[in-house]
Amino acid sequence: MEEFERSEKVLAAAGIGRWSLDLSQPYIVCDAICRVHCGLPADGPVEPARVQERIHPEDLERVRDAGRRALEERAPFELRFRTRPSAEAPSRWLHVTGSVFHDAAGRARHFDGISQDITTERQLEESLRQTLIEKNDSLQNLELINSTGQALGAELQLEKLVQGVTDAATQLTRAAFGAFFYNVLDERGNAYMLYTLSGVPREAFAKFPMPRSTRVFEPTFKGEGIIRSDDITKDPRYGHNAPRRGMPEGHLPVRSYLAVPVSSRSGEVIGGLFFGHPTPGVFTAREERLVAGLAAQVAVAMDNARLFQRVQEAVTSRDTFLSIASHELRTPITSMKLMSQHMRKRIDANDPTTFTRERVTRMVEQTERSIDRLARLVDDMLDISRIAAGRLQLHLERVDLGELARDVVDRFEQQLTEAGHTLTLRLAPGLVGRWDRVRLEQVLANLLTNALKYAPGTPLTVSLQARDDHAVLEVEDRGPGIAPGDQHRIFERFERLVTASEVSGLGLGLHIARHIAEAHGGRIHVRSAVGDGARFFVELPLAGPPDATPAKP
Repeated sequence: MEEFERSEKVLAAAGIGRWSLDLSQPYIVCDAICRVHCGLPADGPVEPARVQERIHPEDLERVRDAGRRALEERAPFELRFRTRPSAEAPSRWLHVTGSVFHDAAGRARHFDGISQDITTERQLEESLRQTLIEKNDSLQNLELINSTGQALGAELQLEKLVQGVTDAATQLTRAAFGAFFYNVLDERGNAYMLYTLSGVPREAFAKFPMPRSTRVFEPTFKGEGIIRSDDITKDPRYGHNAPRRGMPEGHLPVRSYLAVPVSSRSGEVIGGLFFGHPTPGVFTAREERLVAGLAAQVAVAMDNARLFQRVQEAVTSRDTFLSIASHELRTPITSMKLMSQHMRKRIDANDPTTFTRERVTRMVEQTERSIDRLARLVDDMLDISRIAAGRLQLHLERVDLGELARDVVDRFEQQLTEAGHTLTLRLAPGLVGRWDRVRLEQVLANLLTNALKYAPGTPLTVSLQARDDHAVLEVEDRGPGIAPGDQHRIFERFERLVTASEVSGLGLGLHIARHIAEAHGGRIHVRSAVGDGARFFVELPLAGPPDATPAKP
């Protein structure tokens, strides 16, 4: 008896409960500790059904299977499962063992066993497991960040660089999809350009417009900070813009939302990294930190890649310029050289007709034309170097634009007549502004030269009118017109609509005209259609450049 009591005390001290089921009776005998383990009343009979009610629903079938196997196969009963003492109390883990005892005839008579609360042990196991998972996750993230960092340092192709970062960041954040949008506005100033996409095919955005400058997107593209939302559809900044009030039908489902601005070393906001997931609450402070670190790295890498691109473009532009310039400079030089060689032969042959008035006059005119062409080429080259260096200076004065236009047209009269042009002037009088006379003469001269090259023999109209506080100078021709896809590029450097063999020049006239107009605070643009001629408009503020020093009275 004393031995039994000592055994009871040892079990109690160890927190081990005892239970016994007489298979001929409808009740289970449980001691006090076992009753606590299962959340049973402190006294009274315990029916098996009452015990089953306390077993966690997800574990109940396992317990039943283990019990049947112990009875049918005479196997020991050992199982770890959860109990729920009450609806409010947290689940408790038990380690239960038992055996079935049989009589002399082999019939099962008793099913006895013990229970032990292993909740703390399981919590420690789960904590350790979670720690190992997080450690492994951290190692994988570190490897990914390290490999991405190495790739960033080596990659100078901008598209590959940004795609690699978007893919890596999407993986790190466990996002369903990620994207990088460039901070590029459309004509209305409210759209951004998709650059890379990860997690879904690019066609997923094909049906939808680019994100606009809404309350949700604007802070990212202004570089105001990171936005992380467990459910962006419940964010007070969401859904204010008509007509969609959020996402259009069929758009990628976004609930969890993370947006991180990407800013260059100069402070320019290049764009933003955006991540989404259809499930709320996916992104945590961990994901925010990881992407913020990547955004800083990619900003530096993008700066380097863009600088590399500019260098490549500069080299290409230089090669293009040298190719065109060498051709254009060679033409007047060759003309003067051939004429000089021809004259020397006549002089050496004592040809009496060498110095007739008519021949000398023709030689001088040809020489002057070649010199004028060389001078224009040199001036254009100097202007393009000033523009590239940001040193295009204006000498502002009061200029009557109508008088200026008439003077320039008068200088072009002979060339226009020889090319078969008929000219109409519609110049509103008294349009005086604060401009650089020489530079505006250059703009109009470039536009008339452009018409001589591309629309010879067609009617020309030069118009001038006032529009609000601007003067609008227009040069219209009835030439072949310009396709819509070419109307923007004709204002870029070295751009010509035909080959160098068809039309001479460096392809700089309209580019220089654009910069002169913009330096005055104005603009130049074209309206045209193929087969319907072209209309070039130069719009100039009457007050002159907005940042110019006011004229002294």
